[in-house]
Amino acid sequence: MSYRNRKEYKVYKKHTVKTQKAGVCEFCKITAGKDQFVEETKSFKVIKNIFPYTYWDYRRVIEHLMIVPKKHIDTLDDITESEAAEYLQLLGGYESRGYDVFARAPDSVSRSVPHQHMHLIKPEKKPVRFLLYIKRPYLRIKF
Repeated sequence: MSYRNRKEYKVYKKHTVKTQKAGVCEFCKITAGKDQFVEETKSFKVIKNIFPYTYWDYRRVIEHLMIVPKKHIDTLDDITESEAAEYLQLLGGYESRGYDVFARAPDSVSRSVPHQHMHLIKPEKKPVRFLLYIKRPYLRIKF
């Protein structure tokens, strides 16, 4: 289970619509020196998610990063064997520091950026004691 609170989700959706209309890949624009930039290897960069999840697996999220290939690709099928080895080494390093690893398939309806990326989510150790999630249907009134 992962989600953003209502206010964060509205800001995220507004941003997503705006960037999709512009037709520019926001991940390709992030380079060393930008606020979102964390680190890089030969073929990949680690960036901060500007719209992090609020909760992950019933725990509050401490940090939400992403591993993004430097070349614009849609799927992991498009990386070479040497890039795959580099990718696994980078993933393993973050996993050993307590980050959960998560990615969506290229055709997932929840995937908002068509540039392959892997989420690195560091949750708090203990779960939230009580979490209430209410999904409200839109009210339709006919006169």
